[in-house]
Amino acid sequence: MMRTRSVGVTLALGCWAALGAGCSADHDRAVAGSAFATAVVPSRTGAASEVDGHLYFTHTTAGDVQTVLVTDGGNTRELTPSGAACCVVRVSPDGGRILTLPGDFVSPLTGATLDVTDDAAELVPLPRTDPSLNMVPLAWSPDGTRIAYEAWDDDDPSRTGIYTARVADGGGVVRVTTRPGTFDDVPLDYSPDGDQLVFYRSVNSDPDPYTGGSLWVVNVDGSDAHQISTPEAPPTVWARWSPDGTRILFAAERLSAVGPIWTVAPDGSDLTVVYQDDEGGFAIAPDWSPDGNRIVFGLDPGNDEFAHPPNVVYVVPAAGGAPVVVDDSDTFKRSFDWVE
Repeated sequence: MMRTRSVGVTLALGCWAALGAGCSADHDRAVAGSAFATAVVPSRTGAASEVDGHLYFTHTTAGDVQTVLVTDGGNTRELTPSGAACCVVRVSPDGGRILTLPGDFVSPLTGATLDVTDDAAELVPLPRTDPSLNMVPLAWSPDGTRIAYEAWDDDDPSRTGIYTARVADGGGVVRVTTRPGTFDDVPLDYSPDGDQLVFYRSVNSDPDPYTGGSLWVVNVDGSDAHQISTPEAPPTVWARWSPDGTRILFAAERLSAVGPIWTVAPDGSDLTVVYQDDEGGFAIAPDWSPDGNRIVFGLDPGNDEFAHPPNVVYVVPAAGGAPVVVDDSDTFKRSFDWVE
């Protein structure tokens, strides 16, 4: 029987209930292979034009029901119906596909892609060569040929770890980390040169596995794993590598006393606070602009994302400065991916 287990990319935000029920069990859902058209979202305020290129993100409503959206040219469109996709929003290096999970979880977990160039796109399951390994897709390699997965086998705890595999056929599987048991290693991003991964190493189990953990960097062949976070900067299960490869961006773990955004060098040195709200807001899910000069993030009113509070999306200079409102609509927004 499948054990209850959190999906790392859910960021421990309420989708940790039994996966068999799915994040959106109480809503109608589209399944992999179903086509759905995009829809314009007219009700928004703020300065969306501050975001050049394309900003992908999710809205989340009661029951952790998620909708994938994109802002471009000051306009916002829904790309999926509520509940059709869940948890992951990573755009391929060529800008053509979104990496995600279908909202109707079926064991073993298999990710999917969505063609963002098609107005009536389908969720297409990723190919896989292992029949029993749950494989949650979380990051594209910079050349777009491989995907990094959080993976585990419900019947064999010795298989837990990070794996990578080819996008084209699911083959060429490489085990990057070994983490036997119920604690996960969660890959978060490739380095721009494709040689390393930044990942989150958990130390707790369900229902809240993503507190108390740490950020690590490892070579894609599994060598030279080293911790880069420290107790003074407790990380959430979210990190993004800067486009120039010199910094790693992350935010504070859920339930921390304060919610700043930090950057750190890939060797763990030079920890720097790049933003902290003067009024006690809690920053979540920061991502770099395509040129690395700005940072987008959601600012929650408190430190518990399980509550899915309405939040505000800001952009702030990476070197420091005043934040600018991008979206202050009355919704909970996260999982940002800012691309050209």
